[in-house]
Amino acid sequence: MSDLMNAKDKSLWLLEDDKGCQFVYEQTLDHRYKTKYFERLDDFVATLESAESSQFPDMIVADLMLGDGNFLNFLTNSKDSNILNIPFIIVSSIDDIDALRFCFKEGALDYLTKPFKKNELLVKIENVLSGASRPRSIESGHKSVSLDGNDIENLTAKQKQLLSLFLDSHDRSITRNDILEKVWGSTNVHPKTVDVHLYNLRRKLHSFGYMIRSEGGGRWALLSDRVDS
Repeated sequence: MSDLMNAKDKSLWLLEDDKGCQFVYEQTLDHRYKTKYFERLDDFVATLESAESSQFPDMIVADLMLGDGNFLNFLTNSKDSNILNIPFIIVSSIDDIDALRFCFKEGALDYLTKPFKKNELLVKIENVLSGASRPRSIESGHKSVSLDGNDIENLTAKQKQLLSLFLDSHDRSITRNDILEKVWGSTNVHPKTVDVHLYNLRRKLHSFGYMIRSEGGGRWALLSDRVDS
């Protein structure tokens, strides 16, 4: 009961123009959180621009595509650091690897594909609000990880965790089960989420001369891609 009472202090802004999905949100979330709904992106933007930072929501749950625009295009073009620091997850009917890559690159903390399970939605929201995930756009020194003397910077929280898993392994190899257990814990994640995070980490490590190679059977290895003369 105390957890539910604490949750009522948290505010969620939900961007959703599908009446059926909005109804599910109302039934699942309204008695747990302070909720505000937007069917149009321009209404959401107008409300944000007129609000003080203290009035911003603790979290945003957004459909990727609304009738009058793309939520991530708005974030990409926004220059307000306060807005950019609001944690958000995407809930979308688009089940495409490129869409997931784009969303995580732009700072989404998770991605649910419609139709979703109510309990899955609740756990993901609780995970974000509990601080298990970090907002994007926090630029500080703790985001670097040392790899054989190289400081790998500008890592997201999940990328830092993934790289640390490789480095903590005696042979620098990890399995999908390792990742799910140690990075996401009990949270259910989209099947492609792990692949997307590994893909983005691989891109950042490439310029330092490292690669993440699939070993098959849900196992990956961190290897040097440099040829020593």
